[in-house]
Amino acid sequence: MKRPPNAWSHTFLLLILSGVLGLTAGVAGTALTSNYLSDYALSLGEVTHNVIRSQTRPQNLPQTYQDALNRVKTQALPAVGSLYASVNIPQYGVASSDFSTSVVSLTSDGWVLSSEGALGDTVRFVSQTCEVDNVIVEPRFGWRFLHCPLSNAAVIDIGVGYDVKPGDQLFVVTGDGGLAFVTADAVVWGDVLRSSDTPSRRILLTQQESFQTGSPVLNVSGELVGLIEDSVEGTHVILFEHLSGAFEQLLEFDGSITYPSLGVRGIDLSRSVGVSAELSAGRHVGFLLYGSRAVAWESAAHAVGLEAGDLLLSIDGVTINGTYAIDDILAWYTAGEQIQLEFERDGVRQEVTVTLGELEN
Repeated sequence: MKRPPNAWSHTFLLLILSGVLGLTAGVAGTALTSNYLSDYALSLGEVTHNVIRSQTRPQNLPQTYQDALNRVKTQALPAVGSLYASVNIPQYGVASSDFSTSVVSLTSDGWVLSSEGALGDTVRFVSQTCEVDNVIVEPRFGWRFLHCPLSNAAVIDIGVGYDVKPGDQLFVVTGDGGLAFVTADAVVWGDVLRSSDTPSRRILLTQQESFQTGSPVLNVSGELVGLIEDSVEGTHVILFEHLSGAFEQLLEFDGSITYPSLGVRGIDLSRSVGVSAELSAGRHVGFLLYGSRAVAWESAAHAVGLEAGDLLLSIDGVTINGTYAIDDILAWYTAGEQIQLEFERDGVRQEVTVTLGELEN
C-alpha cells in the first residue's frame, strides 16, 4: 500500500478516495470476482499517483441546514443500503429475512462496509438488491467488507474524520433510512495508558438517543466520516481512517489484511491530564514509553533498543502531538515498512530506523 509522504497527504488521500473510485469505474467492472481485485487496486494506485497531493480540494460547504440536508439526501443516502440476515425457520419450512444493519457502498461493483453480515445475506439499496457472495472480516475491530454483485452502484463520498472537531454538526443515518442531526461533543483517545498499535481516536456524540451499531455518520457535505461503534460509554464513532487501510489491502491483496506493529505502550503527554511532573519533566508533546509492558518482547521497538522512559517525538517527520497521536500516524503504514523514528532519551534526541512488525490478531 502506498503511504502518503506527510500528514497533509494522509488527509488528502481520503478526500480523493471516493472520486478515484468513480474515475476507475471501468476498472471496477472487471473486479466482480476476487481474481481481479489486485488489478483494480493497481489501477487505483496509478490514478492517485498522478494527483498533485499538495493541493487542497476546494469544498463548497452548505450555508444552511436545509442545504446540508438536501446534499446528504441526494449525494449520500443512495449509497447507504440495508443488510437483511437470512434466517431459516425449519418449523415452517421457509426462510425469512430480518433487518440487521446499514451498509455503505464503497465501490460501484458491490463492495460494502458493514458491522456484520454473512454469505447469503441480502443487501438492498434503493434501486438494487443482491445476495452477499464474499465476506472479508477486518481483523482488528471486526468490521466486515461484504461483496454482492451490483452494477454501477452509487458510491459514498469519503470525508476526513480527523478533521472533525467538538461542536461540528453531523448526520447519522438511522436504520429506517432517516437522518438524525447531531453534534460532536468531544474527540477522545481512550485510556491514559495506550498501545501504539490500536487506533483509539473516536468522536463522542452529544445525542443521547441510541443509534444502531454500524449506522453511517456523515459530515454536512454528505461525506462519510465514520460509523457508530458499539460502546457502553456514550455514543462513539469509529473513524473511516481506521478502516481505510484494510480496505486498500483487500483490493490490492485479494482479501489478505494485516496491520503494522511498533509494539510499545505509554502515555500521550499532549492528551493526558494529571501526569506527574516527575514523569513528564514539563513536556507536553510526545509519547512516553511507560510501565512494565512499555516495549513488547521481540517487537519492532525491542529490535532497535527502545526502552521504558524513552519519549517518542515524531515518525517520518510527523510530530506526535495534539493533532496526530502515535496510533493515528501508524495507521497509515503497513507491516514491513520502515519508519524514521525520532525519540528523546535522558535529554538527548536520537533517530532510529524501525522496520514495523505485523500485529498479531
